[in-house]
Amino acid sequence: MKKLLALMLCAMLLLGGTALAEGGATDGAYTVTSPGFYGELNVTVVIEGGAISDIVVKDCPETPELGGRAIDIMTMEMIDNNTSGVDSVSGATVTSAYFRMAVNAALKQANAPEAMTAKVAAPEKTNEAMECDVLVMGSGTAGLSAAIAAAEAGASVLVIEKQDIPGGSAVTSAGIVYAPVDENDKAAMVQYYMDRAEGNANEALLTFYADNALDTIAWLEGLGVQWLMTVPAGTAPEPRARFSMTAEGVGMTGAALVNPMLEKLNALGVEVLCGVKGTELLVDADGAIIGAKAESKAADYEITAKSVILATGGFDASKEMKAQYSPVAENDFPLSSKGNVGDGINMGMAIGAATEFKGGVIGFDFVDGSLPASGMNAVAMYCSSYVQPDGTFVSKVIDYPITYTAIKALGVDHFYGLYDAAGAETAEAAVAVGFGWKGDTVEALAEATGMDAAKLADAIAQDPDLKEAPYYAVMVKPTTIGSMGGLVIDTDARVLKDDGSAIPGLYATGEVANGGFYNVEYPASGSSLSLGMTFGLEAGRNAAEYVK
Repeated sequence: MKKLLALMLCAMLLLGGTALAEGGATDGAYTVTSPGFYGELNVTVVIEGGAISDIVVKDCPETPELGGRAIDIMTMEMIDNNTSGVDSVSGATVTSAYFRMAVNAALKQANAPEAMTAKVAAPEKTNEAMECDVLVMGSGTAGLSAAIAAAEAGASVLVIEKQDIPGGSAVTSAGIVYAPVDENDKAAMVQYYMDRAEGNANEALLTFYADNALDTIAWLEGLGVQWLMTVPAGTAPEPRARFSMTAEGVGMTGAALVNPMLEKLNALGVEVLCGVKGTELLVDADGAIIGAKAESKAADYEITAKSVILATGGFDASKEMKAQYSPVAENDFPLSSKGNVGDGINMGMAIGAATEFKGGVIGFDFVDGSLPASGMNAVAMYCSSYVQPDGTFVSKVIDYPITYTAIKALGVDHFYGLYDAAGAETAEAAVAVGFGWKGDTVEALAEATGMDAAKLADAIAQDPDLKEAPYYAVMVKPTTIGSMGGLVIDTDARVLKDDGSAIPGLYATGEVANGGFYNVEYPASGSSLSLGMTFGLEAGRNAAEYVK
């Protein structure tokens, strides 16, 4: 009898569904292919007893740490609630939307009732009280390093993260960590940063960074982080940029840094609450930190803490804050975490923290924000040289922040990146999605793009690496991967007031407090992660000591 039932179920699944449970969808397995963020999603929804029993994504193209995790979260909630109308996962909203679209299409095939696509009712909010020694806001590499250091120093630690997935902007980064080559390179690295800042940076902070960044590298290695390669970055010839890689040998992913840190926190028994946003810092009558308020979809929190570490990221996902503090980037599409809207900066200012803004931004170059696969945007960086929209030569490709500065200085909204036959495989990908153009001759490429043929010919002649037709031009637009400016800190990572005194119990690290390290142009890949972790470790140790 059991064997017969099993055979009947298999037949139903193979046929795509034959039995309709009362009030539910038709039992069966329904497969739909839809777009995704990094490629097509092949989604199978299994209906048993009229309800969703399983959702399977075959060969998921999304990054496991972000899009893949979002799919896992939504799958569990869709099964539990028997509807596709669950909340999108913050931090992976595009993947969430595509995944829901695929599930809805499968449910339509199954003749599912409206109730199986209806939005889940929001829970009634509760009030929650929590207590810890050290509260860390933000779970990027800056916040995670701070939390580990504080916990290892004996403090009870709680981490809250406003997004539904931990890792902040770090998890979507290339996982590069910048540090001196060796002990003898520290002074030269400080001078490099000061030169790139045209003297407009805090040398004491940079010196602390250079003196301690090698210890950060050693600390990461102690967590199991491995390095794919070490190469120069920015305009410095020294090989200071370490590219991290996962234990499986996968490089160019910030997950190689984030995952070992999360594993360490788990081993230390530190809780990371995702989907919980800090909203207000709490101080006593003397202005010392006594905790914070926070909120999630389900609860309002009042967290009693003896110290707070802000690691909430920057503000380049806030058009309003960019307009005020970095107007050069006001209309630029941000590639950083969509949670980077300046929460920590605003909370700090509300209790009297000093700030430092110079109008700069961590500028980057990409093809377009509308592309369904963001990996395509790297085509804008791999080209040989750049030209203006009319074909006038700009420069050989040097470093992405320099290209960003050049685009803004010339007052144009895009450049073109040039390839020749040697880069055909890369450039053809941009042509295929409408952001690249091909010409068998210089004249043909000029006509395709609207450039001046003589100016384009002169530009190609200035680039010795452009040798053989066909020639390609790909769109290069300005974007951001982070912001510059925020709370003022000292070398102890303490947040300062305008008079230079510290706010007792308040520390900050990462983009929320990076104004002292830069002027207006980002100096080298890996700077942001390295600074955030180096000062994160210091913040964690000092916050724990303050508690004692």
